[in-house]
Amino acid sequence: MRTSTAFLALAVLGFPGLLKAQTVIPLINETASGQLGINLKLGENSRYFTYILDTGSAGFFTAKGTTSAWDDTITSETSTTFSVSYGTGSLVYSGVVASTKITFTDVNGTDHSVNDVKMGVITNEPYTGWNADINHMTGGVADPIAPESPTTHLFYGTLGAGLYQTKPEAGSLVSVLAQMPIDAGLTKGFLIHTGGAASSSATLTVGLSQTEMDLFPIKIRMNASTGTVTNDNGTTANLYPESQTTANYTIIKGAETYTAVANLLLDTGGLGTHITTGTDIDPTSSLVSDGRIVDGASFETYVGGITLSQALDWLISPTGDTEFVDKVGVVSGSGDGSLNSGIALFYNYDVYFDTENGIIGLRAVPEPGVSWLLGLGVFVLALLRRPVRSR
Repeated sequence: MRTSTAFLALAVLGFPGLLKAQTVIPLINETASGQLGINLKLGENSRYFTYILDTGSAGFFTAKGTTSAWDDTITSETSTTFSVSYGTGSLVYSGVVASTKITFTDVNGTDHSVNDVKMGVITNEPYTGWNADINHMTGGVADPIAPESPTTHLFYGTLGAGLYQTKPEAGSLVSVLAQMPIDAGLTKGFLIHTGGAASSSATLTVGLSQTEMDLFPIKIRMNASTGTVTNDNGTTANLYPESQTTANYTIIKGAETYTAVANLLLDTGGLGTHITTGTDIDPTSSLVSDGRIVDGASFETYVGGITLSQALDWLISPTGDTEFVDKVGVVSGSGDGSLNSGIALFYNYDVYFDTENGIIGLRAVPEPGVSWLLGLGVFVLALLRRPVRSR
């Protein structure tokens, strides 16, 4: 990260003083793959590992190798197992639940450790070619090439930032962010700032100040909390459903109007804005063709009186022709159904999740753009990977 601390304080937090209390962690903006990465250290290992930051996934899932690069990585494995499926179920993480210390380094170079983090260690072969020698060790020396991953071959696993807890068969895991202590006087939650698709100043802020939240003009009520969790390190967190809020949707073409009330998932791990059909949202066949809303139809999303398709404008035009750039995709599901915002929303807006009070805040970043998506084409379709309801 080459951006100065002073710039980050102004651009992300509004004024420098907030850096003294909040934990501001640099993020890696992988524009080519449309994903956010975050560096961290596991256990007593001095080496950083890069993970996908995913607000659509709960828990922390890490690859496990047998080479020296992974020495002292995992503190203790338990007899508990987990299995998490993504998308249509073609991608599966499974393995054992373990605990370890995780250390983040903030924009000032200060380490922040989270002890006794409950996590999932991937022991299966999620895709062909995944193997134990995941660090590409050559002659006992770690190759600088990043290890393989089931998505972009850039990451060691997934650092979930979802607000829910996986089911018991999935290890009863929660986000590492839900296990992080925060300073007194701050509100529990976190803020994601990308600065745009081409920005090199992306950050994750853990702990929210009221002064900062007041700067966000758009505020949305989350779906009702599903309870609380007490973590192994003594921290507590409120839990919410996988889809953080609920919205009203309207699709109009000519004289035909379709309306629905269904969940909305703000998802850094999803590349394209898309509807997953279900009992709550299932557009008629006259409005859907070739996996997307048809040309000539208008699509609008309303939350709490706000027209998101206008106020949040994370698509150029929701019924254009370019795959996952200027249209809304439609994929079949078997659950309630929902709309997934995709990463583009986060490239256009700073987003905070106030998990203490159940509020989502949004603030436009300067000169929002979504040109990063052009040219991804069919490759993106393979990466629509929201967890299935088996969690």
